[in-house]
Amino acid sequence: MTVIALASALLATACGGAEGGEGAGGDGRTAPTAGQSRSAGGSGGSGESGDAGRSASPSAPTSAPPSASPPPSPPPSPPSSQPSTGEPGGVVLRDTSRRTGEARDAGVNDFPELRGVRVGIHDTYDRVVFDFDEGTPRFVAEYVDTLHQDGSGDVISLKGDQNLRISFLRAVPDPDFDDGGRSTPVIRELRLVSYFEGETLFGVGVDPRGDGRAGFRVTTGENKIILDVAHEAAR
Repeated sequence: MTVIALASALLATACGGAEGGEGAGGDGRTAPTAGQSRSAGGSGGSGESGDAGRSASPSAPTSAPPSASPPPSPPPSPPSSQPSTGEPGGVVLRDTSRRTGEARDAGVNDFPELRGVRVGIHDTYDRVVFDFDEGTPRFVAEYVDTLHQDGSGDVISLKGDQNLRISFLRAVPDPDFDDGGRSTPVIRELRLVSYFEGETLFGVGVDPRGDGRAGFRVTTGENKIILDVAHEAAR
């Protein structure tokens, strides 16, 4: 009896130890070591905590847009077919043909009065300016072999090799008009030749460099008619 009781007690003790082992170990798996716990924690941290705490990677810097290129320069303008009127040396007068012009700022019944004449020297031509009081008359300018006085027909001789005649139609000279003492090396003489039947006739003696007649032009401005005569004979 005593032996049976002792055997039962030993059996009960052995069964209790086995149940206690299951309770401490849960399902009987060995608890992870401290190193394993840190490794697992580190993995977790690098997984979730690491992503949550990592600052977002900065976006690649956006390069500044290239500055707009300046617009291409326009092509150079083709040379003008019109003669230059600039100075110095930009005017070449070669036309020696007859010139005419209409009245400007003057009525059909008006007789602009010729008040004075001026002469100037430029780089390639010389200029004569005829000043009027109000408006300008019609005009005709041309070279002639012989200059005649209107009305009498007398031959008028001028200094210089060429005679340039300019007529102002329906114009009258100022009673005190003086044409003396105005000349240049090319425009050798200016002379009021005649006033006859409403036409005022002027003679210009021209002596250009070279052989032949000098090119000329006639333009109008406010109350003035402008005659330009080239320094060189036309070729």
